[in-house]
Amino acid sequence: MDNIFSGIVDEKIRRILNVFINNKEELFHLYKLSKISKVPISSSFRLVRKLVDSGVINIIKIGKFKVYKLADNKKTSVLIRFWEK
Repeated sequence: MDNIFSGIVDEKIRRILNVFINNKEELFHLYKLSKISKVPISSSFRLVRKLVDSGVINIIKIGKFKVYKLADNKKTSVLIRFWEK
């Protein structure tokens, strides 16, 4: 999918963000995210951690498992608006 971020944002981050943005309400385990985005699990872990630190992704702990969801904040609403152009 080509958008304004093509060529500007790292391809792996684009694929991970694309999964979250196209599934705004869904929770993703790291393995599932890696499989859908076709980004190796070690890279997915590192990139998701950066996205969590930047406030784009939220971590939800369920017992000893962690799942991830697109954050619902001003930063992500701006990101989504530009992403879909």
